[in-house]
Amino acid sequence: MASALQGFRFTARSCACAPLSRRCAAQSIARRRAFATTTLRLQTQRSPEQKDVLKKIEKAVGYNLDEELAADKKELQNLLDAEIEFGPVGPDLWKRRQKLKDTFLNLGDPEPFEDGDFDEDGHDDLPSLAHGELEQHREWRHYARLAAWELPLLSKLAKPFEPPTGDMSLRFRYTTYMGESHPAEKKVVVEFSPADMPNLTSIQRDKLKKLAGTRYNPEEDIIRMNCEMYETQAQNKRYLGDLVDTLLKEARDPTDTFADVPLDIRHHHFKPKLRFPKEWVLTDERREQLAQYRLQMEQKDQKLELEGQLVDGLKQIEQVVSRPIAEVALPEMVSAGGKVAGGKAKGKKVAVRR
Repeated sequence: MASALQGFRFTARSCACAPLSRRCAAQSIARRRAFATTTLRLQTQRSPEQKDVLKKIEKAVGYNLDEELAADKKELQNLLDAEIEFGPVGPDLWKRRQKLKDTFLNLGDPEPFEDGDFDEDGHDDLPSLAHGELEQHREWRHYARLAAWELPLLSKLAKPFEPPTGDMSLRFRYTTYMGESHPAEKKVVVEFSPADMPNLTSIQRDKLKKLAGTRYNPEEDIIRMNCEMYETQAQNKRYLGDLVDTLLKEARDPTDTFADVPLDIRHHHFKPKLRFPKEWVLTDERREQLAQYRLQMEQKDQKLELEGQLVDGLKQIEQVVSRPIAEVALPEMVSAGGKVAGGKAKGKKVAVRR
């Protein structure tokens, strides 16, 4: 985006510059008037009435009108002289650049800004990260406008939900990423139960399960297939529909019923379902037994308390805490390898250098 703005700026500047023939043409030494070709005329003297009116206006305004008029004329004439010499008025009319001195650093072709046709980069553009933030902000505003103006109009296209009937035995599942392109977006999954398929006998349903192979789930009695070979969801859905029709056609074929082929379900791993034990269920009899047991334990504790044999935990803790702590002497550290009687060193010798 920065490069596009810079190019547009250079194009506008080049269009605003005067042609070379006009800049190099000979100019007249005489001073020219603005918007006229006639010679300059001397200012006529004002009448006394005009002078009185001008004095009143200057007193009300607070400055001299003649001086302001002369300054404006001078500024306009300078602007016209500069236009005649340098070309039309541009943003850098008063900032004509001088040619750089030829040194080792600027050898070669001249830069565009050295001739006055272009301006140097003013480093006034935003960095790439800032442009990214602006682009993200624009995207948020776009979705906010959609939510405010477009989404309420979708209520006109709403349809009441109709539950699937018995004829709709196929259930298709799609995946979407809200407009973003993703490799898994084209995947389509179809599920159906052999028991829901119309015009099938029990033998034909068993044959359909055997034809499905590892795609049959015996725990849920569902056949699940998916396809992502094609680029669009419609193509994958059409392929799955044709595949289901082929399976039903083969299942209805009476040539071979696969009666001698057992149903292989080794591909499916049955997960154990933990159930609450029946023995742990609180019945009325179990509640009475627990109540009697608690009553017996309370009576036993009361009897021990009367005999003085019941241990009080709080008193035991207080007795232990109130006991004085005995001072334990710290062991004395002795350096290893000390000499003993006989002049031999005590301890194990690791190595002896001879």
